[in-house]
Amino acid sequence: MSVLKRQKSVFVMSCLLIVFAFCVISIGASAEGTNLQASGIGIDLGTGDDFLTNINNFEYNTTGPNTDIDADADGLMDTFEYSIEQGISYLFSTRTDPNRIRGEFAIFESSNMNMSDEVYRKINFGTPFVYHSLGFLENLTLNRSILDDIDIMRTDAISFMQRHRECDEYDGPNVLGVDTGGAVWRYYYEFGDHMLLRALFNVPDIDDTTMILQALYENGENIDDYYPTTATDYFINFQLRDAFITHNALVPPIQLQYNNFNTWTYEGIPSRIYKSEDYDVVVNANVLFFYSTQLNTSDLQTQIPEVFDYINYGIAKMNENRQKAIFPGSWTGVNISMYYPSPFTFTFFISRAYKDGGAPITGNRSININKINEYILADDDKDGQLDRQSTDGSWGNFELINGTKTLVTNDLETALATLSLLNIYDTLNMSDKVIANAAIDNAIKFLLENQNPDGSWDSAFWFQAPQPTRYSGSAEITSGFVLEALAKNHATRPKTVAAVSDQ
Repeated sequence: MSVLKRQKSVFVMSCLLIVFAFCVISIGASAEGTNLQASGIGIDLGTGDDFLTNINNFEYNTTGPNTDIDADADGLMDTFEYSIEQGISYLFSTRTDPNRIRGEFAIFESSNMNMSDEVYRKINFGTPFVYHSLGFLENLTLNRSILDDIDIMRTDAISFMQRHRECDEYDGPNVLGVDTGGAVWRYYYEFGDHMLLRALFNVPDIDDTTMILQALYENGENIDDYYPTTATDYFINFQLRDAFITHNALVPPIQLQYNNFNTWTYEGIPSRIYKSEDYDVVVNANVLFFYSTQLNTSDLQTQIPEVFDYINYGIAKMNENRQKAIFPGSWTGVNISMYYPSPFTFTFFISRAYKDGGAPITGNRSININKINEYILADDDKDGQLDRQSTDGSWGNFELINGTKTLVTNDLETALATLSLLNIYDTLNMSDKVIANAAIDNAIKFLLENQNPDGSWDSAFWFQAPQPTRYSGSAEITSGFVLEALAKNHATRPKTVAAVSDQ
């Protein structure tokens, strides 16, 4: 965080004799800032399309905040600023919950897809995502107290994640550089009711582990200290080849010819009753994001080449099935994602691997990024309206309601679709940018208009957890993604922010 400096205004008073008087008045933030560097992905929210460019240095170029909320010198309109500040205030307010450990951004579970009976669970998974999203807000022109709140939340989140680190060998305390195992994290950090069920499912997993490692890396920690050699070398051991995918008992298992990352990292726990081998295309997109921040492009393509093949297979199947997909069923037509029912989660994670992580989109082994664009901007019925965006600007998926295929939208899907477009914005041709600009403008307007009085955006079903409380998400997760979308929109398309906010 940069240090707030007081500008000094010089007033010149003229009398019969020339007398200079200096009056020191605090009129806002200094134009100067400081650079904080830590190893990780590179962020500079003030440089347009290239705001994520340096894969080796995580860098905030932070200017002092404008304490006058009515000032628009940077092009931000009051509505935009106010919405972000309210969202941050909401996230900060969740820290007072006595049932939580400080620093946690919660995940709730529900037995209903509309999350109507959601229950708080002690889960690691939400915190690294909101931590990452908050990092995009520290460069905006916001009140000093709001920026301080962001800093406090991110600091507490790091402590929370470190608190739940384990060594996968379970051979005693994790002494850096000594244990033969490596650092891992579980989905549930504590059990509540349904203890036996959660004990069976709750082995460490690569989704939680790599996302938390990424957050620690962005915070400047040397995460390789947690492993015998390096983190990337360690998790190569958790790849599977020719695994049978049995995500749905009603669908015959399939066997894919890709060497990808196993979801579970339970090696060294021989007493574990429940063991599973599966790989999930969306989980692998998250792992690709992490590996992309750790390896140069050549090493990335050499060490995990088939991860690109598997992800591109998922992208192709998503497009092939897009007219038939019914939420929350398979959006690829094949059983390759057990946990994430929405294709916009997939498009966001892939686009994030490219934009925030530096994953390649050209060359032999690379993300087929144009097919992401094809899915999001699809207008298959040629009516001039994007298939998955409502006329009010919100995004969603098709569901069967009373036997009728109906587009159902919400805040979470709108944020994920918008982030996907913003992340690939610099790859679009001019005609697609015209379409994307209108889609993003309408989505941002929708999000600004649908913020709750407490500053949050609505909880929604994001991913599937083990039965019986199957549906998972939270207002904190939705709000984090919305805030990231607002910040990235300002960085990627700064000239459009004022116009959208003023509508």
